Amino acid sequence: MAVQRIDLNNRAVSMDGATVDRLVKLGSGDAALLYLYLLRCQGEYDPARAGAALSWTRGQLDTALAQLQELGLAAGAALPQLEDAPPQPEQAPEYTAADIANELKDPGSQFPVLLQEIERMFGKKLTNSQVSVLLELYDHVGLPAEVLLMMVNWLCERNRKKYGAARNPSISVIKRTGYQWKEQGYDTLDAAEEYIRNVSLRETQEGAVLAALGIYGRQPVASERQFIRQWLEWRFPPETIAIAYDITVTSIGKMNWHYCNGILKRWHEKNLHTPEQVQSERKTDAAQSRPAYQRPGQPPRKDQQAENREIQQDFQEMQRLLAMMKGDSQS
Repeated sequence: MAVQRIDLNNRAVSMDGATVDRLVKLGSGDAALLYLYLLRCQGEYDPARAGAALSWTRGQLDTALAQLQELGLAAGAALPQLEDAPPQPEQAPEYTAADIANELKDPGSQFPVLLQEIERMFGKKLTNSQVSVLLELYDHVGLPAEVLLMMVNWLCERNRKKYGAARNPSISVIKRTGYQWKEQGYDTLDAAEEYIRNVSLRETQEGAVLAALGIYGRQPVASERQFIRQWLEWRFPPETIAIAYDITVTSIGKMNWHYCNGILKRWHEKNLHTPEQVQSERKTDAAQSRPAYQRPGQPPRKDQQAENREIQQDFQEMQRLLAMMKGDSQS
């Protein structure tokens, strides 16, 4: 589908009350998120780019867009067309050695060049079973040769960064990723590039946060990744997260993700995100918690007056008890 111009009710990256009410009444988080995305893009809608930015399948995009159209919030967009279900592995034909040979002899096929480049990446000839998987992704799944080549190259780079130069991705990982890319709409060069760019940025940011937390040499587990993504959505740089980590360890003697998240949540609610903002707030809090210097003859502050009254009352109560004890001893 070509890029469309969708006429939105609101051009700014904000929503009026009536629009918010309609989205809330609809109760669809996907529709609300897509509307925010369209606002940010000023109504320019490319399904491939939107799917890559939101990490959605084409089905999610079409459903959310249809909901916005029903609310009158996406005028001018072509109605999503029902598409065939994405190809499934169990529907793939059995590719024989003869099928592979015929494809390699086909002068109009890009598969021979694709296979040659992937074997060059792997540094070896692939077996017939491995080649049949690549042919399945090219022929049955329908991934263009340039997209399939980009995907395999990306998987190779990730694997080598993680395991070393001699470690190639398994053919099962390549197959699974190919089906996922097709289902999620990353079957064009633009969509694939956008997806890889978003994943790389997210992983770079996650790595910086892990370093701020003193975690090296491993990937975050699912629960940790959820916290990290939340902090990044709150726009906290690693330097501020490092301050929250230091407070956490100082307070309870170890890293606790929930405790650290609570600190960052409070800062976010106060719109404190940079290290300078946080340190300034902490200095202010510390100054307010210390007794202020009082010049001779200056009346004490109200909180100090209350404290003085409590001390005086305690002293008077002690005197009363001592007098009672003295009277009892004399009798």
